[in-house]
Amino acid sequence: MRPTALFCRKRAETGPNAFSRVGRGALCVLLVLLLLVRGPVYAGASQPEPAVDPISQNDNFSAVLYNNTNGLPTSEANDIAQTAEGFIWIGSYSGLIRYDGKTFERMDSTGGLASVVRLYVDQKDRLWIGTNDNGVAMMDRGELRQWSEADGLGSAKIRTINEDDGGRIYVGTTAGITMFDEALQPQPLADPRIADVYMEKMILGPDGLLYCTTNEGDYFTLRGTDVVDFIDHTQTCVQGISSILPDADAPGQLYIGSSDSVLYHGNLKKGVDTMETVDISPLYNIGDIARFGSQIWICGVNGVGVIDDDGFHLLESLPMDNSARIGMVDYEGNLWFTSSRQGVMKLVPNQFSDIFARYDLPSTVVNSTCMYDGCLFIGTDTGLIVLDDSAQVERLPLRSAKSASGEDLGSTDLLELLNGSRIRSVIRDSRGRLWISTWRSVGLLCYDGSTVTAFTDADGLRSDRVRSVCEAEDGAIIAVVTGGVNVIRDGRVTAGWGEEDGIANSESLTAAAAPNGDIVLGSNGGGIYVVGKDGAVRCIDRKDGLSSGIVMRVKYDAGNHVFWLVTSNSIAWMTEDYQVNTVRSFPYPNNFDLYENSRGDMWILSGDGIYVAPTEELLKNGEIKPVHYGIANGLPSIATSNSYSELTEAGDLYIAGSSGVAKVNIEASLENVGDLKQAVPYIDADDVRIYPDETGGFTIPSDVRKLTVYGFVYNYSLTDPQVSYRLEGFDPEAVTVSRSELGPVSYTNLPGGSYRFVMELKDAMGRGGKTLSVSIVKEKAIHEQLWFYLALGLLAALAAALLIRAYIRRKMRLLEEKHREDAKRERLENELQMAAQIQASMLPRTFPAFPERKEFDLFASMDPAKEVGGDFYDFFLIDEDHL
Repeated sequence: MRPTALFCRKRAETGPNAFSRVGRGALCVLLVLLLLVRGPVYAGASQPEPAVDPISQNDNFSAVLYNNTNGLPTSEANDIAQTAEGFIWIGSYSGLIRYDGKTFERMDSTGGLASVVRLYVDQKDRLWIGTNDNGVAMMDRGELRQWSEADGLGSAKIRTINEDDGGRIYVGTTAGITMFDEALQPQPLADPRIADVYMEKMILGPDGLLYCTTNEGDYFTLRGTDVVDFIDHTQTCVQGISSILPDADAPGQLYIGSSDSVLYHGNLKKGVDTMETVDISPLYNIGDIARFGSQIWICGVNGVGVIDDDGFHLLESLPMDNSARIGMVDYEGNLWFTSSRQGVMKLVPNQFSDIFARYDLPSTVVNSTCMYDGCLFIGTDTGLIVLDDSAQVERLPLRSAKSASGEDLGSTDLLELLNGSRIRSVIRDSRGRLWISTWRSVGLLCYDGSTVTAFTDADGLRSDRVRSVCEAEDGAIIAVVTGGVNVIRDGRVTAGWGEEDGIANSESLTAAAAPNGDIVLGSNGGGIYVVGKDGAVRCIDRKDGLSSGIVMRVKYDAGNHVFWLVTSNSIAWMTEDYQVNTVRSFPYPNNFDLYENSRGDMWILSGDGIYVAPTEELLKNGEIKPVHYGIANGLPSIATSNSYSELTEAGDLYIAGSSGVAKVNIEASLENVGDLKQAVPYIDADDVRIYPDETGGFTIPSDVRKLTVYGFVYNYSLTDPQVSYRLEGFDPEAVTVSRSELGPVSYTNLPGGSYRFVMELKDAMGRGGKTLSVSIVKEKAIHEQLWFYLALGLLAALAAALLIRAYIRRKMRLLEEKHREDAKRERLENELQMAAQIQASMLPRTFPAFPERKEFDLFASMDPAKEVGGDFYDFFLIDEDHL
């Protein structure tokens, strides 16, 4: 089966006017080509199904144009590709640009990557880069390898790059084709028919052939180094072949784009007059053809178009309409285009629908939206707009149009009656009637589908300047007017209150019916006035806790038994006994209205978009971190101040905006983080880039002082999810940031060991979850190794043993010395004792020894023996007088 398209047979005549045009009422034979399988843009290359369908009526996409005014370093782009980890690469005349969904980064061009015209990602996820004047380069894991004419290229000007099913790379230049084998050895193709041709396109077909064209319109196919088919441009009979696409479901058949406004389909070898054709005017000079799902996409020099089973569609609302080139479908399903004059464009799913763009309505300020009888009623400053499922309603006939007092309004059509009127609100009551509040026009209208009843100051309203209405529990209609407030029952005005009743500031802006029957009225400067069932009026103002006297919205919340208040500078809530609590930490002051979904999330319409926060957080009045959606997230229009928007039972919120109507379903999740890619493609170790090993992990040397981890979440949609990251084994807790705030994370003097860098992805409300864990091992330094500590312990033990041994030996030596001293002392004492005994034995026993002899006196004394030089001596002292 072939992609769905409508073609008609080419007539026998020649010339552009001879081709049949596909369209309603055209006289031709229609061949419906159905697609049952998902085909690639280029046969042999798997492409995701696009997540957008610009020709449907689902309003499910936004077109975003990038140029030098919003991040892209240039306003031109030649080609675009995506590598497996998630990076998008853009080739431009200013060089190679890398995009991660957050930042455009122009790569260093000093090595020759300037003036990039072609990009191709091969089966091994290597990025091939064709330049305009510097040959071809190949980038693999950050490493760049280049080839020039000296390496076998016919020319340094690259025109096209592709790959066959055997993994051989073909580079087409302005002077022939060079084939690179598995070892990346270049080999020029020598067939004389193509040896020096100026190449234009090379596309791999389902049959393994490379389908090729030259700038002169020659057509040929290649298998390996051999030319299989060759048709000279003089034989093709196609007026300037500008682009081709092999039919993935019919080998040998092609889609051929020409320099005029005709797309061909068939087997060119059988002759162009056998091929089917489709008129794609006003597009002409087709530069690209691609197949996405069941659609054929075409880029001409003047815009983009799509062929489906309903025929050809020109996409007139796209911001890119000049020299567009079809790029790719990224992994999220977004469609990308390039233009050598306008930059890069993506078509991305958008939960916010632009109702005015869908119905091709001019921008205008919208004050109110309301669904009624299957139609969307839109109140503007100049009248009422009504839209059904497919078009703008031109007439709403009336059987009667009268005032409450019976006066004929003289109109038979509601739209005519309100033409030129400033409509402040359109609100549906419980009985299925519309209440249309006009400002100084026809008063307050009650519309039941066929009749209108008008309430004016002549019918009892305090003013013909009507803001809005709300409905009491008993069915009474409370009308908010300049001058105070009125009550309408049974088709007539039955009550009213104003300045004379205590409503000092009677410029009323909003009202709500309290469950006890009170009317809670918000004023333009006087705060809140509560009108009791008995008619008594009390005022609640700044001294009672209001942050402002201007109260733009009062809404009763039966589930939480509070009144929600929107003032000119805050959000607040008030209890049923009228105690005011201002939400102090809400980050934005200029708010207009709020709506709660079934999950307990409050959607707050403000002057810079939409804030979403859990209702519970608002009631707790603590820290609040709401999610913000603005123009950058696809919101087509900011809410109008003092406007009234419709919220259906299905959760569709039709936002009355300053330039139209935006639609969003507040029950649906705006983010699906489960489909997003996250990766750590590389890390820097002391400014040296390291890529992951085959397991996806990283190993860094022990002497690295600074580690920088580059974590990426490749999100090319309009959302901004939350990312929590943590280096397990080092960080005590995770850090949570929005994806737009995520950047490189650095660690200094990280100890050696095994770590895991963990990133957890959640939606902007903190729900859901997807986790990535990457191993990072820092080799341990010598002093961090186990054996080092064991050796150190052994050395310490040895040193201790040596110290103990030395201590013991010293102690032993001291003990031995003491023992010797003691022994010596004992010996000396013994010798002295012995000497003393000898001396004592030599002395007489009595003195004088010879007492009977008188001839002399002998005096003898004995001192202990003394050691002198180791000898002992005794001496006697004899009195010389007695000698």
